[in-house]
Amino acid sequence: MAFNLGAFVGGASRQIVSDIEREEEYALKMKQISETEAMRQRSARASERRKKKIITEETMGMLTALGFSPENAAAIVKQGNTAASWWIENGTESLKKGKDPNTLVSFPSMSGSFNSEDQSTFSETVAEGAVAKPAEVPGISADVSTTDDTDITISDGFSINPTAMQDLYGVPDKIESSFSARLSVLSQKLARNPNDSKADQWKSEQAKLLKDLGAMKDAEREATGRVTPSFDLGAVTSHVNEIRRGALNRYGFEVGINGEITNMTEGSRQLADIAELNVAGQLAKRNEPIGDPIMDTVAEGIYNAARENLTEYAYNIYQNKKDSKLLITVGSDKEFEDGISSNSYRAGQVIVSDGLVIMYTGVKDYKTGKKFIVLNGD
Repeated sequence: MAFNLGAFVGGASRQIVSDIEREEEYALKMKQISETEAMRQRSARASERRKKKIITEETMGMLTALGFSPENAAAIVKQGNTAASWWIENGTESLKKGKDPNTLVSFPSMSGSFNSEDQSTFSETVAEGAVAKPAEVPGISADVSTTDDTDITISDGFSINPTAMQDLYGVPDKIESSFSARLSVLSQKLARNPNDSKADQWKSEQAKLLKDLGAMKDAEREATGRVTPSFDLGAVTSHVNEIRRGALNRYGFEVGINGEITNMTEGSRQLADIAELNVAGQLAKRNEPIGDPIMDTVAEGIYNAARENLTEYAYNIYQNKKDSKLLITVGSDKEFEDGISSNSYRAGQVIVSDGLVIMYTGVKDYKTGKKFIVLNGD
């Protein structure tokens, strides 16, 4: 049989064409599959971006609704969903306790990175609650959060009814309550750990917050002509505790972990009362730029109680003549004044000068500017 070249070539050509068509069809199908997968992936990525955008927008909305500034809210969101949930939960808690979360995160103690350290600082400040519960010191109740009519002892001979005080002056607004809570935390830290390595840092933050709060109160007075409270009674008590511990230490008293004097003796009671005059003066000075009415009332009460106790002590020394080292008689007012100028007297001595009975404290009275109390004079 003769070989038909034409038929062979024609058949081969058709086979080649068929193979090419199959390859093209396969390539087309693969291209379609590839494009479909790419579209699916692009769609999935777009969907994920939309979900993240919605979650971010909702989270931002929650944070700003709680009072966080847009800048702070954005910084929180960058930390991830877990961190954002924490700030939402604790920001809500701060509002429940009458504090402004945005004010709290703007304090010097906050790094602005919203890390675990910032969370800890925020938590301890919010935990102060609407009324702080400072550590107990001599003559001060450890719990001033009572809501009944029980008086709270602030110092020996002076107490305050917290309900009546709140009814008289009201409560701080949420921004000032935030300052109050943070200052209360710092006062407690300084009272409990005065020699801590961070003590200078705490004092620096305290000074900054007091200055900022004072500027806020100046603006309020200028705008409204009145002063609203900045501190609740618990916060004021925290300030008293901090100042008192330092004052007692200066007079040689050892103060225990709960604020109690561990080395009080019968002959040193007057020094504790003199320390109270110091406390009142420091409290009044700290309150000068703020003008908080509750702190003013407490400073006044501590001051009056201390003077009454010292007056009783001085008259007891004078009338009973029981300690010649503590009772001094001078010939004239000039001699007394010269003794003051030369620092000849020591705290706790009773001086009789030209018929006047004088209790020498060595502490400059923040009202009179004198370092002594005249018991029977003008």
